[in-house]
Amino acid sequence: MKLAFVTELFHPSVGGQEIRFEELGQKLVARGHQVHVYTIHIDSSSPAYENRGGIEVSRLCIAPDYKSRYLRRNPFDILRFSLALWRRRQELKNYDAVVFNIWPLLPQFLLGPFMRQKCVIDVCETRSGLVWNTVYRQLALIPNVRFIGVNQEIVRRMISTYGVEPRNCASIISGVDLDAAGTPPFSKCNGQLLFFGRMTPHKNPQLLVESFHESGIHERGFSLHMAGAGPELERLKRDFTFPGVKYHGRVSENEKWELLRQSSLLIMPSRREGFPRVVAEAACVGTPTLSLDFPDNGTSSVVTDYLIGKVCAANRQSLVDELRAYAGGISSYGDIAQHCLSEARMQFSWDAVVDQLVTFLEQRETKL
Repeated sequence: MKLAFVTELFHPSVGGQEIRFEELGQKLVARGHQVHVYTIHIDSSSPAYENRGGIEVSRLCIAPDYKSRYLRRNPFDILRFSLALWRRRQELKNYDAVVFNIWPLLPQFLLGPFMRQKCVIDVCETRSGLVWNTVYRQLALIPNVRFIGVNQEIVRRMISTYGVEPRNCASIISGVDLDAAGTPPFSKCNGQLLFFGRMTPHKNPQLLVESFHESGIHERGFSLHMAGAGPELERLKRDFTFPGVKYHGRVSENEKWELLRQSSLLIMPSRREGFPRVVAEAACVGTPTLSLDFPDNGTSSVVTDYLIGKVCAANRQSLVDELRAYAGGISSYGDIAQHCLSEARMQFSWDAVVDQLVTFLEQRETKL
């Protein structure tokens, strides 16, 4: 197959979606498929065109200020990127499928109707509220559009709330490199808890640190390891230096895997997520996840759907209570950890993910 990915950010930018598209592209290329990424040229030191690990990458319209200080994303750059894609519409039409990252929103609205059954929108998260409900409903109205979601809850919502036909929607998660994960058994430190992610407000690192301290389990030898960089890191290190809390900052891939293999519980208290791949990575080394039931936190549905952790109510007291319960009965997570090792490693492997995506895309290709 000949596939195009249209996404706002790509290498050298680093983030969940950037990694998702690059690793998925590499796995597809290894299977003999052609992959071309179209992205915004946010770093002028990067070439406008390159072949990166077999993936063709076209960076359109130099936009060093795309990450706007005031509006999060510069709307004028989104418009320029969309128009640049429009000028390449005949080129895009020659692909078997054009997979649009849901961000930014304009390109799929502009080009989707023109793609004629080749438009696929990758939904990394859904958000609540009147405005966002309107956006998703309008996306669902694009003629012959199909959707892939990074978790099952997104697929369920697209079908039940926005009227997408089940055959036009599939859950395609971000896979895990099992070679990097290593081979069981893994040596766990039962008292080591882990947060892994960007230190940003919507991921709730402060809520977790305060809840850990309030639970008092540090007095029983439990520790909380906070791994990841971000705008909140320095403030947290300055104002929340509680006993048992260790801030790692940005960590390497090897350090990440070592933390995951050692930790007995991953805690993801985010208000908003799609499918954080670290949850799947944790499961592949026998580490369950504790998540909070915020309406837009897709982690909660992932944990429930795949039986790889637990979910507590989205408030501080519930998190405190669950931390105390965990410290008082780690064995209650034992069966979950075993399920992670026996089932998750098969479901979350890149081979399984690519099989599902290719099957989904080829179903439509056969009908053309």
